[in-house]
Amino acid sequence: MSQFPARLRQSTGREPLRMATCVAVAAFLVDWATKSWALNTVHDATLPLGSLVLGVARNDAFVFSSGTGRVPPAVIAAARLLVLIAVLFVSRHFIFASRRCAVGLALLTAGGLGNAADVMFRDGAVVDFIGAGPFAFSWPGGEPVHLTLVFNIADVAILVGLGLLAPMIQQLAIAAQHQLLIRARALARRLAAGT
Repeated sequence: MSQFPARLRQSTGREPLRMATCVAVAAFLVDWATKSWALNTVHDATLPLGSLVLGVARNDAFVFSSGTGRVPPAVIAAARLLVLIAVLFVSRHFIFASRRCAVGLALLTAGGLGNAADVMFRDGAVVDFIGAGPFAFSWPGGEPVHLTLVFNIADVAILVGLGLLAPMIQQLAIAAQHQLLIRARALARRLAAGT
């Protein structure tokens, strides 16, 4: 039994990976526990909590309930898992870049796993229970919009993770644009030399 922590330290290697693993497990467990609490305590009621409202809503589709009733739960679960696999595949290249990247990727992964676990183990739907809004505003054309958001801790983890990763994403985008510009200039020179 005492060998397990030593094996875990050896298997996780560097400190950012250990930290990311701990953050991901903690965020996943907090998400699962809060959703379980909401299902067992809130049920069909709504509880005001300052400017928020707690009430259970099930999302059996993609983000913001897009595809409701048109996409089978198995397809939704498969799509969520494919996105998670892609995040894990990409994250192995960036997990050691910084602690910020490690935590951002961990939160992104934990949030994705939390919502995917709902689809697989909670009747094919994500459990949302935190309501915010309604927010009213007008589009530039003058069309009024009334928006109410319903989300969960996994969604918060995903957004915070993306916020932490935003500088790295911006740097990667700038580097990709720079490489594209270099290739376009080289192609233009070759075309100009060939004519």
